[in-house]
Amino acid sequence: MIQTSKNEIEVISEVRWKALAVISIIQFILLLDATVVNVALPHIKQDLGFTAASLTWVVNAYLVAAGSLLLLGGRIGDAFGLRRTFQIGIAVFGVFSLVATLSSNASMLIVGRAGQGVGEALTAATGLAMVSLLFPSGPERGKAFSIWAALGGFGSIVGVMLSGVLTEYLSWRWVFGINIPIILILYVTVVLLVPKLSNQATARLDIGNALVLAFSVSVIVLGIIGSGIEQLLWLRVTLSLLGMLGIIGVLQRCKRSGDGIIPARLMARSPRIIGYAIVAILAGTSGALFYLGVLLLQDSLGMTPMQAGMAWLPFCLGFFPGLFLFQFIIKRWSSRAAALVGLTVSALGFLLFAVGVTTQSYWVGMMPAMIVTSVGFGCVSPVSQYLATFGLSEVDAGAGSGITSTIQQLFNVGGVTLLAAVAISITDGTGASTIINPKGFIVSFVLAAVAIICGAVLILVRGSALASSPDNQESLTDGRES
Repeated sequence: MIQTSKNEIEVISEVRWKALAVISIIQFILLLDATVVNVALPHIKQDLGFTAASLTWVVNAYLVAAGSLLLLGGRIGDAFGLRRTFQIGIAVFGVFSLVATLSSNASMLIVGRAGQGVGEALTAATGLAMVSLLFPSGPERGKAFSIWAALGGFGSIVGVMLSGVLTEYLSWRWVFGINIPIILILYVTVVLLVPKLSNQATARLDIGNALVLAFSVSVIVLGIIGSGIEQLLWLRVTLSLLGMLGIIGVLQRCKRSGDGIIPARLMARSPRIIGYAIVAILAGTSGALFYLGVLLLQDSLGMTPMQAGMAWLPFCLGFFPGLFLFQFIIKRWSSRAAALVGLTVSALGFLLFAVGVTTQSYWVGMMPAMIVTSVGFGCVSPVSQYLATFGLSEVDAGAGSGITSTIQQLFNVGGVTLLAAVAISITDGTGASTIINPKGFIVSFVLAAVAIICGAVLILVRGSALASSPDNQESLTDGRES
């Protein structure tokens, strides 16, 4: 294990809360950008000539690039230094934000979004790793992860709201252009406030597996959505199977290697596996909710971009009572209880969405569901982040956090892809296949609720690492693998 000198520890203790603020704000910007495009989608579709199926690539190009390369980003951080890699990622994100802003056609926008995803891959993986090293143990670590989760979740929600304001009063291009001055300021702030961390270690950059993973995820998405090949079912099935085989091949190769994009030692049985599962479920269901919810508000309820963006304000506000609920429950019972309550409340929220679709009303059908769902997400998110980074040593901080962020991004892609495909494929009896068909929304929301309930069952059966009493919560955060 890499040792940290006494002087370094003193420096880190003095600046770590400021550093956490900067890192969390950047995470806020990254997750904001993953959702800020949603309300602008109808305008982008009209201006650049996207089809209903290909429009998902405006979201998925970003998520596929980020999710596929996050593991490699974590390994780069381990090999060349977390802060240095973090800074490079910020710069790449800013450059491709400019490309997306200036896009004159669909292909250029997709390239810009993919480039933004590469920037996030370098930034997000190393950001979470730095948080885990700045707060290695004790009760402050739980507070740090709560702040990280709060700003991350807040970024996803504010992205939807900000998109409405920018699209209606300026242009959809501003949803990308607004990043550029903010990124410049934050880049300078990182240099001034974020300390260098002594995690640098020898690490082989497993570029081959990273590229296979990116290709595999891309062809799976293409096979499911069928952009341009909607009628060629045999080709779509072949592409999906090919992608799955590619992912299985990457995992098998990593099991036989100690320094692949997923080190073999991190694939051993651990409470992290449960954390990964919960992160995956939350990412998949929330990604689909933002995508389908925005289309429902605009195409079915007839809201303007501004109205659709502001309609998510209750969801935004509901996340914070969820965090307070998390703190209340773990002080009196356990983290397992917090996870179970959060997942159960979230599942109830999705069922309310399914019921609310038929009301054709925001105030009766959607707003109550938004509040309930976000309270549940706020309650369970800190637990999932804690479990997913459980026991990581300094050497594996980058790779371990990269795995968590990869799962989050890829299942976000999966949620948008699968549940949007379900909504498109279910017709109203006339043979019409459309994203605004209420039956498709109902089925998609029910499936999301079922997935969350499965997560609650998993915590109930396998979440023993969270079952300690409040007095022993600190000992859980102290448990670290050598």
